[in-house]
Amino acid sequence: MKSTIKKLSVHFWSSIIVLAILFLLVILKLISFETTFPVTVTAEMYAIGITLIAIPGALKLFADKIKKIPKGTDKVKVIQSFRSAYFLRLYIIDIVVMGNIFLFALSRNNNFMWLTIVLFVVFVFCKPSLNELENIVEEEKR
Repeated sequence: MKSTIKKLSVHFWSSIIVLAILFLLVILKLISFETTFPVTVTAEMYAIGITLIAIPGALKLFADKIKKIPKGTDKVKVIQSFRSAYFLRLYIIDIVVMGNIFLFALSRNNNFMWLTIVLFVVFVFCKPSLNELENIVEEEKR
């Protein structure tokens, strides 16, 4: 179980570091996309909507996938289910962060910057925990 948490932690921290570096490069205008067309208000509304749906959606999807593990399941299968649910949650948030960073680089609209910052706060709820995995494994043994 400890090795699983270490692997998940590597994915967690590497995705945060890569996204934070990319975000800083965009904020410092070292990366920008000059376009001939502006990002419309419609695109902004969709980005806000997708972000607001993705945050609770990813967190709830993780909880639902964990709840659906049948009682008495083998420890290895529980760990595999936890790992797949964890990756799904992490990469949903990663994709939405990447989209907001891209839209911020494209438009320099501060709404996308703030959405990205909110999504970085969401990563606090995605940190892998050995205690959580141990509780899930023990719960499924009963």
